[in-house]
Amino acid sequence: MAEIQNDPVASVIEDLYPLAQVAKILRCSRKSVYRLISSGRLNAVRWGRSYRFRREDIQRFLKSSAINGAKTQPAENKRVRSY
Repeated sequence: MAEIQNDPVASVIEDLYPLAQVAKILRCSRKSVYRLISSGRLNAVRWGRSYRFRREDIQRFLKSSAINGAKTQPAENKRVRSY
C-alpha cells in the first residue's frame, strides 16, 4: 500500500505540541500553562484527557506577550506623589 505524501492531517498532527513541551518553550510551570488556558490567553486543543497546542497559537501568544519599549512613557511625564 502506498503512503500519501501530502497528507494534511499528518502535517497538522506534527504541528501539535504537548503541554510539557509548551511549558519548556514558555519557560514556565505546567500549572502556569493551565492558567493561561483557563484565562483564554493561550488556545489549546483537547486531545483525549490532555491538551495539545498548535504552533500558530504559541507564536500568537508570544507575539501578544512581547513587551514593546516604544510604548512606555518617558520618566518626565510620570506623576510623582508628594507627601
